[in-house]
Amino acid sequence: MLYLKEISYENIDKEYEAIKSIPAEENGFINKYHDVTREEFVRDVIPKLKRISKGLDLQEGYVPDTYFFLWDDDEIVGLFKIRHYLNDTLKEHAGHMGGGIVPGKRGIGYGKRGLAIALKKCAEIIKEDEIYLCVHKDNVPSLRMVLENHGFITKVKDKEFLLRVKPEIDDVTFNYRDLKRDDWKRLLEKKVVIDDISTKYFDGKVSIIEMVNVTSPLSVESPFSKVKIADNGYKNLIIAPKNQNWWLTVMYDDKDNIIESYFDITRVNCFDAETPYFIDMKLDVCIQNHGDAKIMDDADLKEVLDKGMITKEDYDNAYLTANKIIDFYNNNRNLYYEFIDKTYQKMKSKLV
Repeated sequence: MLYLKEISYENIDKEYEAIKSIPAEENGFINKYHDVTREEFVRDVIPKLKRISKGLDLQEGYVPDTYFFLWDDDEIVGLFKIRHYLNDTLKEHAGHMGGGIVPGKRGIGYGKRGLAIALKKCAEIIKEDEIYLCVHKDNVPSLRMVLENHGFITKVKDKEFLLRVKPEIDDVTFNYRDLKRDDWKRLLEKKVVIDDISTKYFDGKVSIIEMVNVTSPLSVESPFSKVKIADNGYKNLIIAPKNQNWWLTVMYDDKDNIIESYFDITRVNCFDAETPYFIDMKLDVCIQNHGDAKIMDDADLKEVLDKGMITKEDYDNAYLTANKIIDFYNNNRNLYYEFIDKTYQKMKSKLV
């Protein structure tokens, strides 16, 4: 069973081992106690953290916080530090919580599940209606953990995203997608090539993905008909522009026929991580092969606006981007397909 337990004197050896295993600084979380001796941990650290949790002996600019270890039955697998409230500086930086999973226990689901438990604990401690979080742009595992726990981006900084979670919302998730489609578990085996792309309209990255082996074929309802978009031998051409709020996936069958073009309207296209990725905005444009373009998922966009997960400006900009794509496509269809075909053939030739 997975649960949180406040730092205490009951399990000193396991707590000390866990706090020593977490790096002194990693992805924005600073572990001040990485180098302490066991004697210092017992004599100084635990009493100090207990006092801080009660709001005592606080340094200027600091707020009360509590250290919780994440336990799986009788084993510590993580650590979360929860701040009881925020000052103006913390709202623009660290937020309400920091921490992580201990080395050796990462990549097996503890992060997502542990964060869900920590967010519930935050709701018990924190009086604010929203829980503030901060994630480095290149820290993809932590970003995905927050998004999968219904977090949403409120501000994009040079190297960080500021996010929030509304404890009462547990039915809306903003999607993450990367240029390799490592997020798509349906692909058991694939071939991927990534390259730079530069046009008079945008610069960015382009990838081609060949689906060598999928768990099962996938058919979906498009605005026009039901279409199969994934099977062995199918391919995706993905175009990721910098400084734009869209991301294009052109889907091909195993005979190299275009199935459809799919523009995700994005909250952000991020190139700071090893593999570029986007966070979506719940609005899409679907184009049937050489056919018409249609806006999709209007209701989803309206829902996140009504729930306060995006601003009215975000909402309006999403429609503005979608309509610009449709207008350009309607006025330049031949140019669009010439560009897509040329890019596809070039990238396909690089597949081994």
